[in-house]
Amino acid sequence: MIINTLLIAFTLLVSVFILISSNWRWMVAGLAIQYLISFILIVQIWPLALVSVKLISGWMGVVLLGVSLISFEYHGESEKPVSERLFACISLFLFWMVITATISRLNEWLPISYTNLYIGLTMMASGLLQTSHKIDIVGILIGLLSILIGFDIIYSSLEGSALVTAFYGLINIALCLLGVFILNTTYKEELP
Repeated sequence: MIINTLLIAFTLLVSVFILISSNWRWMVAGLAIQYLISFILIVQIWPLALVSVKLISGWMGVVLLGVSLISFEYHGESEKPVSERLFACISLFLFWMVITATISRLNEWLPISYTNLYIGLTMMASGLLQTSHKIDIVGILIGLLSILIGFDIIYSSLEGSALVTAFYGLINIALCLLGVFILNTTYKEELP
């Protein structure tokens, strides 16, 4: 019970951290922490080998993204004003209120662990906000991956399939490769 409460609190902190950060290094580190939280939640339900595939494929995507950004000497978007960060935090807080208010009804409909459902919905909501608030490619990609992590936590609690795990790993890596490709073409066009 205490571990689940700590996981929820840590997920909320990481979600705020990713949303208000404008440094790509911190956002990528937050994404890696989200993959670790997902691993801790799903390993309670699934065999270690299948969950390890999810963690390794997620971290491979994070490493691919990080190494590519370092090689491009990517600086990210400029520092956001305080009002924009405050608006993002208030938006995320409103999402949390809606999730907290409706979680008991959703938990009746989806017979999974309360913690898995809450963290999955929180990651999906923070990813949605991340995707809508960021204007750079890296922020949008991290938002999409956060949505995918949240969905995976909920779906993995309902269904355990090796084929779905393989597709999930493939989608993670393909999404990161697509983001790196778009970033590469955009970066090359901006060079004189």
